Amino acid sequence: MNTLLKTAVSVVGLAGLATFYAPSQASGVELKLASFTGPKHAMNRAFFTPWKKEVEKMSGGSLTIKMFVGGKLGKGGAKQFKRAVDGVADISFGLQGYTSSQFRATTLIELPNIAKDAVEATRAMWAAYDGLLDKEYKNVKLLFMWSVDRPLIMTLKKPVRTLADLKGMKIRTPSQMQSKTIKALGAVPIPMSITKVYNGMARGLIDGVLTSTTTLRGFKLAEVTKYFTAGLPWGTSPMFLVMNKKTYEGLSPAHKAIIDKTTGAKPSELGARIYE
Repeated sequence: MNTLLKTAVSVVGLAGLATFYAPSQASGVELKLASFTGPKHAMNRAFFTPWKKEVEKMSGGSLTIKMFVGGKLGKGGAKQFKRAVDGVADISFGLQGYTSSQFRATTLIELPNIAKDAVEATRAMWAAYDGLLDKEYKNVKLLFMWSVDRPLIMTLKKPVRTLADLKGMKIRTPSQMQSKTIKALGAVPIPMSITKVYNGMARGLIDGVLTSTTTLRGFKLAEVTKYFTAGLPWGTSPMFLVMNKKTYEGLSPAHKAIIDKTTGAKPSELGARIYE
């Protein structure tokens, strides 16, 4: 799998988005998009909102997307995929690592040294999608799949300068794969949703956190961390934006075409570039 992902990176190269036309149908459709992160989070602000506006413009306003951020359709990132499957939301944003057992193939991208950055990891996942990763998304319509940048170790009371410094430290991890990596380095992995990390650090429940730089602002972790260890060859964490399968199948051909045209492998790279 490691070799497959590395090799597959070189074959991804989809054409850019083409200009599309607005459908003439009169009936309007509104889709609910659920995000567990706040309105100022980079994904909501710089990724989903521009995509939403593009869809609405291309449809002439007949297909709109209403964003419910900050967990308004349900708290916590671990249930985001299920919310899309069950139809609580038409579209849902989440991390595969929060339910790693559902995404054993996808989360192999979290292994160290598979990809050098978020864009390369994103391309590798899409190159391996057909016939391999696609089985993990059979109950939804996958819109976007991308990766974040390599994480840092953020701590409050003491810096991590050597592997010896990590020994015995309680480090928050986002997934089973990252937990195994941290444990192998001598630390104690503490699986925890990013939404609970601030309180975990403030109350001393964890000594540090393995996460991306966007959380410093998006989840205010700059207030509860002091030391940062970067440059380690961690794997990257994947993310998804998926649509309820029945919702997608119920769209008109024109609306389906707009969704298909604005999503997929190449558009997913925007999510990755936001993290770079």
